[in-house]
Amino acid sequence: MVDFNKRSFWNFTFKEILAIISSVAIPIALAIYTSIGSAQQKQQAEKKQQFDFAQSRELRQQTLYDEFINNIYKLDKDGYLNDTKNPWAFANAYYRAAHRQWDTIRKADVIQFLKEKQLIGRNNCTNGCKTTKLDDIIRLNELNFDKVHLVSETGILNKLNLQCTSFEQVSMSNAEFTSVNLNGASFDGARLDNVKFVDSSLLCASFIGANLTGAHFSNSNLSGVKMTEDQIKQAYF
Repeated sequence: MVDFNKRSFWNFTFKEILAIISSVAIPIALAIYTSIGSAQQKQQAEKKQQFDFAQSRELRQQTLYDEFINNIYKLDKDGYLNDTKNPWAFANAYYRAAHRQWDTIRKADVIQFLKEKQLIGRNNCTNGCKTTKLDDIIRLNELNFDKVHLVSETGILNKLNLQCTSFEQVSMSNAEFTSVNLNGASFDGARLDNVKFVDSSLLCASFIGANLTGAHFSNSNLSGVKMTEDQIKQAYF
């Protein structure tokens, strides 16, 4: 004989359990879904914020660069870059004001621009050593070039021309020169700890009083370089 009371009891209990589970599980599932959605939205918002910040920073850097190039163009047009305007106060004021705000990429780009326009490295170092005594229009001394990378676009095929450039008393910690012509360049009094010279030419370059702790000279021409025994012990060759 079937016990209907017991069967009814278990059916009721099962439904009740399902109701309880449903009443608890659905809010939990919704809470988890909402939490995941909120986390994803927050993550997307953070990524967008980082992207917008990077874009804003890049735009700022490019604006500073363009303004400097424009100022130099105006000075040149008005004759303020002629030798008669030595010590070229306006040009150096524009340069130093912008330099302090540039990132390492712009600092490297501007060095190449200055060399191409003969505003730095004006002396003749065609044969390696300096044969003239011209003052640079733009002075790089006492500025910060830490972590700047100066690299030839074509590698050893055509070295980046920075010969005769004066980097005296600059800070170039962890900077890198790859396939660069630095013949006759001066690094006197500079901070060059952990700097790397790779596949570069340093004929007659001067390092008088420079800090070369941890500096690396890899496959670079050092003929006629001015360097003390103590400095040689500081660096790697």
